[in-house]
Amino acid sequence: MITILGAGGAIGGELAKHLAPATSRSVWLAGIRAGRRRDRDDSADLTDLDQTIRAVAGSRVVYLLRA
Repeated sequence: MITILGAGGAIGGELAKHLAPATSRSVWLAGIRAGRRRDRDDSADLTDLDQTIRAVAGSRVVYLLRA
């Protein structure tokens, strides 16, 4: 699994679009406001420590994007 921390911005969205078809691994998105996105099953809120820990658990690669 690949996790993108800070995925709420333009770079995170573009990175996820390119990673998904280029790898056989699933891509998990985690952003500061991602917890408000109830339409996504693969989002986590980075302001919540437990959600952040769950987001990176089992990841082989973690990208940290920061504005």
